[in-house]
Amino acid sequence: MALNYDIQDVKADWKSEEVWPITNALIWGTMSVSMGSITKDNWKEFYTRCHMIETIHGAWLWDKDGKKYITPKDVQSHIGLHTNATTLSNAKFKTDMDRRLRQQAKDLMSCK
Repeated sequence: MALNYDIQDVKADWKSEEVWPITNALIWGTMSVSMGSITKDNWKEFYTRCHMIETIHGAWLWDKDGKKYITPKDVQSHIGLHTNATTLSNAKFKTDMDRRLRQQAKDLMSCK
């Protein structure tokens, strides 16, 4: 299934060269954090999930200085972003996070 998105209501200047990489990362990130939209009611949870995923898998962005992590301001400025990504409850997301962490540990133990 293709990822469809709508950024018409996003206040951030997503057309700028500086902001578009953040917008793009958040669009694709909706699948990783299992939340299909960023709203004024859920942006803090969206950011929290971004932080959790980036802690496990690394930064979603890079710039000339290296890794660049998603910030609370990045997420808040993208309120209005909508995609067709599946949304999981907090309980299901936490179960998925446990699975990811265990897989990462397993992968690290199998490295020689």
